[in-house]
Amino acid sequence: MRSVLLIASALGAGLALGRKYLERGVTTQKHKAIEMAAVETRRQIKRHASDFLKDSFQRFALTTGVKLLILGVLWILVHTGLIQQSFFVTFVAFVLFLFLLRDMWVSWPFVRLGFTELSRYGWRPRLALSEVVAAHVFQQVLTETSDIPISRTSRVALMLAGHNREGLQLEIATAVAAIARDTTWQDLRPYLVSAGLKMGTLFVIYSVSVVAILA
Repeated sequence: MRSVLLIASALGAGLALGRKYLERGVTTQKHKAIEMAAVETRRQIKRHASDFLKDSFQRFALTTGVKLLILGVLWILVHTGLIQQSFFVTFVAFVLFLFLLRDMWVSWPFVRLGFTELSRYGWRPRLALSEVVAAHVFQQVLTETSDIPISRTSRVALMLAGHNREGLQLEIATAVAAIARDTTWQDLRPYLVSAGLKMGTLFVIYSVSVVAILA
């Protein structure tokens, strides 16, 4: 989004053309900057969501595989007579309890964050997700635009046009955040549905395997 505040640099040479011309130029460039920033932001949201869900699924698949491997080893031990059936049930129950504790420990930060955000927005998941993303986008755009250098001439041009750098940054960040808020669910839904189906399928396979081992 480094192009966001290039709106000012192109205006330095136009001081003599008058306030209206400058103001019209700033407004036009501001809208272009907002459009470009919104496109880049949506692209980043999709990429981050894809990477995060892919990593989450890989960790979930690896953890599930390790669980099945441990249960499979116990099953082999009992069917080869190395441990008795009564001990097998106890071992499996203990291992499943450890699995549960581990899952609760790993999931707790995300569960706590989810409950906090859901309670804040009236237990409406889509609204909570949109607001969280919008807040993050607002802060990101504001930070990135603040890091872009601007010349003294451009500052004067903005002032003559009735604007200032800080106000312009706030307008752009607010507008881009609003776009992100409106498009978050549309952008993220395919990734969430895909990840949910994959994890759901893997969980069903795991559950059926556990039942088969205990049968």
